[in-house]
Amino acid sequence: MKNIYKILCVLSLLFFCFSCQNTSKQYIENQDNSHINTVLIPDVQAAETVNIIDQLESIILEEKENSYFGHVTKLRVFQDKIYVFDGRYAKAVFIYTLDGKYITTIGNQRGNGPLDFVSVSNFEIDYVNKKLIVMDNFGQKFMIYGLDGNFIERAGSKISVTDAVLLPNNHFVHAKARYSYRISGQSDNCIFITDKNNNIVKEGFAHDDNKNLKIHSYGIINALPNGEINFAPMFRDTIYRLSFDSISPKYAIDYGKNKKILKSQIDILQSPNELFQLIEDGGMCFIGDHVESEDFLYLFIGYWMNPVSVFYNKKTNNTIAVSHKNDIYFDLYSVLCSDNEGYFYGAFNNNEIHELTSWFPNLKELEDKTDLNPILFKYKITTD
Repeated sequence: MKNIYKILCVLSLLFFCFSCQNTSKQYIENQDNSHINTVLIPDVQAAETVNIIDQLESIILEEKENSYFGHVTKLRVFQDKIYVFDGRYAKAVFIYTLDGKYITTIGNQRGNGPLDFVSVSNFEIDYVNKKLIVMDNFGQKFMIYGLDGNFIERAGSKISVTDAVLLPNNHFVHAKARYSYRISGQSDNCIFITDKNNNIVKEGFAHDDNKNLKIHSYGIINALPNGEINFAPMFRDTIYRLSFDSISPKYAIDYGKNKKILKSQIDILQSPNELFQLIEDGGMCFIGDHVESEDFLYLFIGYWMNPVSVFYNKKTNNTIAVSHKNDIYFDLYSVLCSDNEGYFYGAFNNNEIHELTSWFPNLKELEDKTDLNPILFKYKITTD
């Protein structure tokens, strides 16, 4: 009997230690970083008067069966391929060569089968393991492919999978508060990490005293070609470096003499429409959209009523802020991704061909073609 009692005591002690260990590791640690860079936003210049675009080129996407779509929601360029996501109409990911030759489509197989999609909600590149992660929010699953579009495996999920990245250790890091948090009104975590069995193993980055979680529970998470992961929550004016173990500030935004929307103004908002009105009235805020290349950081400040693009040269600290209310300039300066050669990429989603021929003379022969997919473009930035 005494032996059984001893065994039970040992097991209890082990269970207690294990529980304490799990509890101590369930939160992502916030770490200070002395190497944080400050991006000072200068006076905003009109796009028509700015000359910072160099080596502008267009990319015409080949049109074949299953390759038609209407909008570019997200874009990635890696190694020898282009990955295009239409999250508005086609709800699919399209893969092309660098010169626009069609390879395949992921997401057009709709249904309830193990390899089918209810609706593709997002995608991201796993640059470390060279994989493509495709998210199906309504289907509650991740689908993992090779970079050529060949299926590898499936991982289930019972939580929102609208914005996530596959970590090198095969865990998923999510950049959006769980639904139970948002409807409860609690100010809770905007970052959490799950394993492939849908278990939440870590969570962190609490939204301190933010009151309106309907507006505050959103952020942008980007995997970078160098293996790093960036996270930019709404209204925090900071871009963070994220890993499985920690989160630390990487870039801080200083609005300088520009009109910043204050946190006290945001906390009393009742709907996003009120925020958009503040932006339309000239206020500036960073909602998380950014692209980082080896030499530059691109930030999108504001929203579509009063959009401002910021290009920060990481080597010289020189910064250009460009206002582009005109539709065609809005598309040109709305950067979607970068590549290893220093190019920024974007897409002309709604512009007629004839509006672009002054920039791309080679498009004149396509003016009469009415079923053309959105046109991609790439360019380099010079701020010196």
